[in-house]
Amino acid sequence: MAFGMFAFVPLGDEYFAYGAMAGLVSAVIAGVICVLLGDRSTRVYAPRITTTFFLGLLLFSLLHHDGAANTVANVRGTLLVFFAIILLGGLLQALFGLMRLGTLIKFAPHPVMAGFQNMAAVLLFLVQLGNVLGFEHNIRFTHVFGAMSEARPLSALVAALTLRRCGTRAG
Repeated sequence: MAFGMFAFVPLGDEYFAYGAMAGLVSAVIAGVICVLLGDRSTRVYAPRITTTFFLGLLLFSLLHHDGAANTVANVRGTLLVFFAIILLGGLLQALFGLMRLGTLIKFAPHPVMAGFQNMAAVLLFLVQLGNVLGFEHNIRFTHVFGAMSEARPLSALVAALTLRRCGTRAG
């Protein structure tokens, strides 16, 4: 659900609930289909945060491709195109699976894959920076440092203590 909400960020705060619903429905459908097809592994349940970044970027670029204002009709049409692209991507993934092309990933160098995952972690941190600083409203991560006067030090302290606590448990 969180990934669905994160992917719908370009639409605005009023679409968070729709993103959560899209994430929940897609998780249920993917799980049921995988079980029906006989897959008993846990791969389908693994987080896909890097995919979420691409989906958010795709949705943002679809919304702002011509600089027009986000009208209701524009958002509806954009979502139609967005979900059609996702459906096409899913069909291509199924085709690649049938052709056993997934085995080619072993030829990707480890540093490339590690860099990709690390950059996803950095982007996730930057997106959550406004929440960590306790802002009352959604602020883009590119504007966080300009709005530091609105930050709540106690929120930042709680986040720092939580990160420290998680870091000591992981180590």
